[in-house]
Amino acid sequence: MASDDGPLDVRVLTPVGPLFEGSATMVFAPSSAGEVGLLPRHEPLVCTLRYGRTRVRGSEGTEEVFATTEGFLTIDQNHVLILVAQAVRLSDIDAGRARADLQAAEDALETAGDNEAVRTRAEAEKHRAENLLKVLESSS
Repeated sequence: MASDDGPLDVRVLTPVGPLFEGSATMVFAPSSAGEVGLLPRHEPLVCTLRYGRTRVRGSEGTEEVFATTEGFLTIDQNHVLILVAQAVRLSDIDAGRARADLQAAEDALETAGDNEAVRTRAEAEKHRAENLLKVLESSS
């Protein structure tokens, strides 16, 4: 176990840069095996993440919520690194745009035919839009 009783040092990173860097008392993330909850002094862990809702609880009881895509999570000595392809803060999710993106992805899937590149891109966009709407709905 980590010897430090202080808060978790959390970083949420995407390929375009950090989305969150700060302290937390608890982190919840959607691992491939189910939701994982992390507290200070958690044993070292590396796991894969699936699409879902990631929550970072601050010391004042505030909670940052993110819609995250697939990626990885590590914790070691109270340092949590969440590395994902995309992440959107709950406050930045635009439901209308997510619905439009979902419809566009479904339309692209209908017309993709045998074009695997178009189909793969449309499936990823559909999954991302569905996740945004699910996170928005589950947080209201």
